[in-house]
Amino acid sequence: MQLNNTFQKATDILFLFDKSRPVLDVSKIASLLNLPLSTTYRYIANLKSKGLIEEFGHKGCYRLGFKIFELTKTLRDQLSIVEIALPVMQRLQKETEETINLLSHQRNKVIIIERIESNQPLRYSSDLGRALFMHAGASGKVMMAHLDEAEQDRIIKEEGLPKLARNTITDPVKLKRDLRLIRKRGFAISVDEVDPGARAIAAPILDQGQKLVGGLGIVGPATRIAGSKIDTFSHMVVEAASEIGQRIK
Repeated sequence: MQLNNTFQKATDILFLFDKSRPVLDVSKIASLLNLPLSTTYRYIANLKSKGLIEEFGHKGCYRLGFKIFELTKTLRDQLSIVEIALPVMQRLQKETEETINLLSHQRNKVIIIERIESNQPLRYSSDLGRALFMHAGASGKVMMAHLDEAEQDRIIKEEGLPKLARNTITDPVKLKRDLRLIRKRGFAISVDEVDPGARAIAAPILDQGQKLVGGLGIVGPATRIAGSKIDTFSHMVVEAASEIGQRIK
């Protein structure tokens, strides 16, 4: 309950800033929210430490911080890629009849930002916003493979390589070897690495400057995505990811 109250008060402070009040001092914030001055200072210090607000002008005066603008840019970029990717995803889902996921890289994880589910009775589906480890599964690994080696090492050090399913790679040397192969061939295939019984095939979405901006994945039962379908779907997801990337300015 205390945590919820703290979050509420912190968001209340952030929502005080608008076009008519771009800069506020601590006393004004305390007055507007009917908070004790000492409590207001505590909330301000926490928001400031996260970069959500920053001092501006006179001492004790604040405005929205750089982190707000960073988050806004991230959201705008995600919305842009979703709008561009959606028709391509819809076509790919009709052609494969499997679930299609669009993913974004957020620090140490990949996040599902859009999906189109398979219509088949047996299917694999993940909630929008689900955060996935980068070392397990085709979608995570195909994006991790397109980060520089120092970034890969940092993620391995900070997140570790937890075993999620039967075939999850937990050896850093083996993972790095796998990532080099994935980057060379341009797509990743996994089976039983995240969800038991699931096979996934994914490709990176690279913009016109070859910068990593997302990932596109096909996921379904390994018993259904089998045989010649593996090669066929691999070519299809690479082409679809490339088409999306070429449309991103």
